[in-house]
Parts: sequence; C-alpha cells; structure tokens
Amino acid sequence: MSDAAVKETRRVLRQVQSHLTQSRLNLGAISESLGFVDVIYHPKNILGDFNYITPRKSTAWISIKEVENGLNALRARERVGRIEYIEGLYPPLFARNLMDLGLSVERENPIMVYQVERPLPTLPPLPDGISIDPVSDQDGCALWWYVWRNAYYDVITQTAEPLYVGQNMRAIALGYHLDLVMHRYRFPVGVARISLYPENHSAHLLSMVLMKEVRTPDLIKLFQRNALQHALDRGVNMVFTSGDSEIERKLCRENGFMDYGSMIWYSEGKDEQREHHHEQQLAQSLLLLRSTG
Repeated sequence: MSDAAVKETRRVLRQVQSHLTQSRLNLGAISESLGFVDVIYHPKNILGDFNYITPRKSTAWISIKEVENGLNALRARERVGRIEYIEGLYPPLFARNLMDLGLSVERENPIMVYQVERPLPTLPPLPDGISIDPVSDQDGCALWWYVWRNAYYDVITQTAEPLYVGQNMRAIALGYHLDLVMHRYRFPVGVARISLYPENHSAHLLSMVLMKEVRTPDLIKLFQRNALQHALDRGVNMVFTSGDSEIERKLCRENGFMDYGSMIWYSEGKDEQREHHHEQQLAQSLLLLRSTG
C-alpha cells in the first residue's frame, strides 16, 4: 500500500472514531483528556459502551504508562478498566502491550466503509408492495421499537455504537439519527437505524432488522442500499457499518462498502457485582445488537 493510501485509510478511520465518540457524548457521556488518552465515562450508566479510554486523536502511539493512567481514572470512578481503539491506527505491538497489562479482547467489530467517491450500485426498484420510509412521528417511533424487539424479526447488523431506548424524536429532530421502516403491503417487516454526525460529515448504519419470513439476501441488500441512499441524502461523505460474518461483508461489498479493519475492545477481569449492575442497566435503558442470523 502506498504512503498516500495509508494516509487516506488513517484519515477515514479517524473519521469513524470521531463519529463513535460523539455518539456516546450525545447520549450523556463525558470526555476528559488525560495525557495521550481520552477518558470517556457516563456519570450514571456503567455500561461498557459508555465507560472506556481511547487514544487521543492524531496519536500514532501511546505508552503503557499512558494506558495505565487512563485505566486508573476509570477505576477511580468505579468503572471496569477498558480500552477501545481501531486496530488500523496502531501497530500490532500496541495490542501486545495491552495484554501485558492483563487486558484481554472483549469483542471486535469489523468496519465497512462507503465513501461518496465510489460509484453507487444501481438502485433497483422496490418489489411490489414494499415501501421504505423514515420515521417522522411518535407513532413511527413506537412501531420501530415494536419491530426491533419482536422475536419474529432477525437482527442483521451488529454495531460498535449503543442503541438507546427512548428520546427517539428528540434525536431525530436534532439530526443525530434517522430511523427507517420497511412495510410490505402496509405491514412492518423491517427497520433500520442510521446515526448522523453532520459536523463530521459521517453516518453509521447501526442496525437492520428484517422479519424472518421475508429475509432474503436480495431484500437485505436492497434495504441496506436504500438506507445508504437515505444517509447520503443527508449530505454526509462517508457511511460505515459492521459486517459480523463473511456473508454480511459480501453483501456490504456489493453495495459499495470496503473493508477498513476492526474496532477492538480490551478489558480487565469481570467483577460479579459490576456485571450484575451492568445487566440491570442493560434491561432498563439499552438494547445492544446481537446477530441472530
């Protein structure tokens, strides 16, 4: 890979990182700089997606001492020590240093990116009876959550960004996210959510859910392609998502997305009391995506 290509890849990944950080701040998290790391924490919610450290923007390397200082800052707030970073921005030695600190991989999400410079595949017409429309009122929000939580629907897209239950219309009005509902002859058969960060010119396709009876590769690809167009219509120059399986990544590539590495979380050993509290808050306030297909 040429120096220019490496530089462009790093620019795109930093754009992804900025989007993910801002998404947590939009949901009440606080960011504090400590040396060469940013400490992200939520004053009320101990869920890991809101409490972690991450290398500061434009840093090419941070020392073990800097990581330790950040982890200690989290522990001082009674949070589990956790670091989040994009592997393409740091050399393999960085991961080895994290393991030397006693941290282990908690999870990993592949990153798929579409940029406006790439030609969009031709958008085929919707099949008979199929419509895809953005949510614009409270009734639409209620319908979106009904589909999302219904056992007869499969979650397709896994994500690095938390889904927050509630405040939907406020987030839509502020331009933070866009919800879509797919109907088949007026019956809801799928939903998708896109988070938006206008100042960063970026969008994140967080989730796609389709009714099991209608879920086909062609319809998944068509739904994703329409969601991508809705995001681009908002003026962003980059849309990213996650592909948890090779089948999902193949569908993403067919819609113009490219592989851009992974988002990785390392954390220390679990504390049973914290985990119990974590589960309580999870049930009360957040739905995290889990792929079932």
